Amino acid sequence: MQKWQYHCTVTAAQSGHRLKQYLRRDLLIPKTICYYLRIRRIIRINGRYQSVYTPVKTGDDVLLTFYAADFSTPRPDYHGGDASLVHVLYENDDLLVVDKPAGIKTHPNRPGEQGTLMSHVTAYLQSPAYVVHRIDRATSGALIVAKNPVVLPILNRLISSKRITRQYRAWVHGHLPARGTINLPIGRDPLDKRKRQVGGPDALTAVTHYHVLQETPTKSLLAIQLETGRTHQIRVQFSYLGHPVVGDPLYDPQAVAYSRLFLHSAKMRLLLPFSFTPVTITAPLPESFLRLTD
Repeated sequence: MQKWQYHCTVTAAQSGHRLKQYLRRDLLIPKTICYYLRIRRIIRINGRYQSVYTPVKTGDDVLLTFYAADFSTPRPDYHGGDASLVHVLYENDDLLVVDKPAGIKTHPNRPGEQGTLMSHVTAYLQSPAYVVHRIDRATSGALIVAKNPVVLPILNRLISSKRITRQYRAWVHGHLPARGTINLPIGRDPLDKRKRQVGGPDALTAVTHYHVLQETPTKSLLAIQLETGRTHQIRVQFSYLGHPVVGDPLYDPQAVAYSRLFLHSAKMRLLLPFSFTPVTITAPLPESFLRLTD
């Protein structure tokens, strides 16, 4: 049976927590997986089995063993990939961050679909690859991929709690104040299922922060930080304000004049599962961003 083992060192901030709290709150291990760790009696503190009610101390070595059978996540089955198309920005034993090209889907939408980023990453790894999050097909830039089901829920929790942050670059039409925050709820577009709209049905809060990096006579290059992560959030909000992302096939009326959507996931602050070591990863701007002129 396939298994994964991790040695974790208790920090001063975690000292005094009961082992149960350490696993759930400090390491972000899901409740169901903690249950299997407990009933299998496979948690070791300094080499010895301990009850989940045992307090941990600074410097304790906690050994955790996970078995594939304990995870409900289906084993991914991606096909038709090309390893040469994968540009790795960062990699360790648990995950990798890749630079997704514009125009490639993150993952298949139907059985047997090939040529997606996850297909290419699977070919690169020669082993299963797990989707952590996605970015739109037309968007390029940094994307996290998990190598095993153990770190997948931890990474998901780090993203949902905003402890993993991402910064985008976008060229938009027109000029805006030097910096600002956009707070406009986003819902469905009742006339086009591909699109979203401000204030549409089932709208959810959407908050975006930006500042201007560069201007041309008709366009602005922005650095954008998302506080929330709604579908098409950047694209919908800036279009609503009259500054659509350049080349956006859904929201820019002038899109046919451009080669791509000028939106790029440029920078990521990643926390590594179990150690929670921060790592900053940069995805270089594509040449097309540098060549864009009026």
